[in-house]
Amino acid sequence: MENKLDVMKLMNDQMKAVVEKQNELVENAFDTSVGLEKTRENYIKERVFWNEGGPSMAKTEEIVVEGPMGPFSVRLYYPVEADVLPVVEFIHGGGFILGNIDTHDRACRVLAEKTGACVASVDYHLSPESKFPTNIEECALVAQYLHEHGAELGIDGDDIALAGDSGGAFLSLSSNLWLRDEEGDNSFISCLMLYYGAFGLTDSISFRLFGNEIDGMRREDYMFYMGLYLDDMENQLKSPYFDMLSNDLKTSMPPCYVAAAGLDPLRDDSACLAAILENNGVKYRHEVFDGVLHAFIHHTRMLDAANECIEHSAEFWKARRA
Repeated sequence: MENKLDVMKLMNDQMKAVVEKQNELVENAFDTSVGLEKTRENYIKERVFWNEGGPSMAKTEEIVVEGPMGPFSVRLYYPVEADVLPVVEFIHGGGFILGNIDTHDRACRVLAEKTGACVASVDYHLSPESKFPTNIEECALVAQYLHEHGAELGIDGDDIALAGDSGGAFLSLSSNLWLRDEEGDNSFISCLMLYYGAFGLTDSISFRLFGNEIDGMRREDYMFYMGLYLDDMENQLKSPYFDMLSNDLKTSMPPCYVAAAGLDPLRDDSACLAAILENNGVKYRHEVFDGVLHAFIHHTRMLDAANECIEHSAEFWKARRA
């Protein structure tokens, strides 16, 4: 598309090194024109390197939850031995069509180490096999399960944060709203940690300026994701669980950490959400990490901003009730 900014000139040196490493791992890893199967294959292959190393956990377990599409796994990361830990439900990104609990393994372990909480990573069913809003229901169901079965799992079921990156940030916010509006209770959600999410804008300044083949965030990529996620795009884009910026973001809203990448077409979604939270008197922190692309928290092996973002969100989480 014409008039895009040249992000190669705007990226910081560490981000440029990350892009160079990505191309070494898988050339054109985020090119959706190769079709869904190959796109998934490339995504998983490229993520292996970024998940190596990192913090060790005291214990890691997997449980199975039954949902509307059948059973799915939730991986529990316990950073320390304790009788009871608070819990962060982590929902991975990937445009609703990519990724799994392995592609976000290191990020979850870093988050568990920084918060000291149990991190519950959700392997929800992907689209197009699962369509909107089924994975919202699944993620909300996990929160309810953790709430009801906390004692069995060694966690505090009345202290659940929702966290996620990109599509996972979308699912975190929408799951909180779903619990409130469809299930009638989100009182056990104590915090949201939202990393470079999409929250309802379909056009913006950042959407016009950024997004290219380097990060798989071109307009045609966005339409590819949405075409697989939504059955009725014209109407579902207006849903209060898709266009969440038009939903009630004042009633029963927990504190929100809202992070954005400076060179991301979704940057303005975070800015708009933060402005609404400010106007509504909801506790929040909004940060923009300059010089980095979408999906940057994957790169804790090489990128300071990735570690800083997770650490800052953990600091916000620790002060969630202050």
